Amino acid sequence: MKLTVTTILTLFALNAFGQQFSGSREITLDDAIKLALEKNYSSRQAILQLEQAQYGRSKAGDALLPSANGTASYGYHKGLTSVTTTDYFATPITTTTAVPDATHTLSYNVGASFNIYNGGFDAASISSSESQLDAARYNLKWTRQSVAYNTIAAYMNALRTRELLRSAQTTYSQDSAQLVRVQAQFEAGAVAINSVYQQQAVVGQDELQRIQSQNNYDNAVTDLLFLLDIPPSNHADYDLSLKGVDTSVTGIASRANQLKSDPTMLADLLNHREDLAAQRANIQSQEEGISVTRSALLPSLNANIGIGGSGTNTNISNIPLSHALTGGLTLSVPIFDRMQTRIQLDIQRTQLDESKVQLDQAEQQFRSDIAKAENNLRSAQQALDASDRALVAAEESLRSATERARVGAGIQVDVIIAEAQAQTARVNRINAVYNYLLAAKQLEYLLGRTNY
Repeated sequence: MKLTVTTILTLFALNAFGQQFSGSREITLDDAIKLALEKNYSSRQAILQLEQAQYGRSKAGDALLPSANGTASYGYHKGLTSVTTTDYFATPITTTTAVPDATHTLSYNVGASFNIYNGGFDAASISSSESQLDAARYNLKWTRQSVAYNTIAAYMNALRTRELLRSAQTTYSQDSAQLVRVQAQFEAGAVAINSVYQQQAVVGQDELQRIQSQNNYDNAVTDLLFLLDIPPSNHADYDLSLKGVDTSVTGIASRANQLKSDPTMLADLLNHREDLAAQRANIQSQEEGISVTRSALLPSLNANIGIGGSGTNTNISNIPLSHALTGGLTLSVPIFDRMQTRIQLDIQRTQLDESKVQLDQAEQQFRSDIAKAENNLRSAQQALDASDRALVAAEESLRSATERARVGAGIQVDVIIAEAQAQTARVNRINAVYNYLLAAKQLEYLLGRTNY
């Protein structure tokens, strides 16, 4: 197979520039997803929210247990000299009493109380906390799917910007080689100096594009490392890998052909997708929360029992204690609370209606997202096919223009135009591949095909 000068330069540039990405640690897509699920901020927050919901459920259940408490006290009393005046036959007599001895007092009480009925507060609280726990579990599951998808998207974007950077380097190398040839032709008197200036301008633009491409790649890697909770200052220590990422057109197409939705599938997804299930669980918790508030309008009945004792003596070591057993029932009936409970119920009902509207909106948004994702996938496939044809034509045009200029049958402007077209075709092809790949991943995510 005959290799053209352009092909040789391309292979050389890709090989040389590829060495620039050999970091001290390789991160595959699977590695990135696992690391994100473990260290990503959203994942950690969802885990903590689940723990809070578990504590809330335990707290609601423990409220059914009786409460018990004990108290003990000690008192000290020391009287001061007092003056007592007594009137006998209108003759005042003043008597000064002696200072009494100090007295010591001990007392204790141990009691327990149990709620017999409180308007259904405990049962509603337990039910509400269970719904909150379900919502937290669904939220954690969906958060993991979202984190995984966002990581995939960031990883694909980093790969895309890396390929664009390599393409920019390839174009720079090709145009630099062309500049060398034009300068040689000028020195031989075959072309005017204007051709050299034109090619120098092209090479200058290529260098600017290479600098911008490098910056885009660095930023893309930084975005990815943020999802993995890795300091951005260490991004040079990591290298991305294509392991597990099939960027071939046939590989993408085979997966895309399996991503088809139908009304039955969408209806099932609406019932089982974790983010929507979490919203329904929250709505159930709000409904039970209304019952919790309503319990304040109903009477409550409590039972209590206790034992206690007290005694006083001037000798602290010999205080006689008198013991007693107590018990009873307490009925509390709300009469008027300035309408605060009823107003709170109105507020909660309004919030419940708002949550139901938000759920309807989320379901409609889900349908819209599925439709747009399918449109994006179809458009991406068409764009990929078109970019393939355009790239073949642009590379052939560049080869032909370069050869014609070399033998003096063409002009330098034709080469410059062909170079620009080839670079644009390469960029479009890279973007088309990754747009197609990401469109397929997005539809998989929306259809619940991922499981992390």
